[in-house]
Amino acid sequence: METGFDVGEAASHRNEIITYILNGISNKLPLKEKDMSATLNIKGRMFNVAFQQAKLALQETYGIVVTDVPDTRSGKAFICYNEDAAKCHLLYDEDQLRQLTLLFIVLSYLFMRGSDAPDKNSTTEEDLIHFLSGLRITFDSCHEYFGANVKKLLTETFVKQLYLKRDKVISDIDAETKFYYSWGYRAHVEFDKKLVFESTAKILKKPTKIFVAKYKEIYGDDENQMQE
Repeated sequence: METGFDVGEAASHRNEIITYILNGISNKLPLKEKDMSATLNIKGRMFNVAFQQAKLALQETYGIVVTDVPDTRSGKAFICYNEDAAKCHLLYDEDQLRQLTLLFIVLSYLFMRGSDAPDKNSTTEEDLIHFLSGLRITFDSCHEYFGANVKKLLTETFVKQLYLKRDKVISDIDAETKFYYSWGYRAHVEFDKKLVFESTAKILKKPTKIFVAKYKEIYGDDENQMQE
């Protein structure tokens, strides 16, 4: 404990922060540090000390990792995810599991497809809609399994949760506005691209080597890691 800090006070604030985080992570939205500091009325160095202790305790006790979100415009923010993905999935309710299934479909498509702009693993909203329609998932209609909010999940919920990035691009040539989708920050920390790649190949009943570019991206020149 740093000099000048009351051990009992810091421990009390640590517990308050832990409770705040545990209560706030269920919707998977980023948590803002300034909101937590203001709500709990913990300021300055005391907040920093208690917050670091809380992060350590959350990881050691619950397997919950607290990580900063880079490049946030509205102040410092962080997300939480569970180190044990299998255990975490057991905690999901039925609706959350359905959302996770849709998310996996979209992330797999974005990764396997790729494009030139604005990101190599991005695609236009138009192409995404076309892909989903091929799976009988209509953007603007109620789906038997995924419910009535497919469009909201893709354009709002997953974007706010940082699973997806939805970038607005205006063409200077034809003045056309398009939206591009790519993996968001949370997707990068929660999903293993190697597992996504291998799982997608199994679903398609294809050997991984048939996807040459993605195969090289995942395995590179490491012969020991290569899969048939």
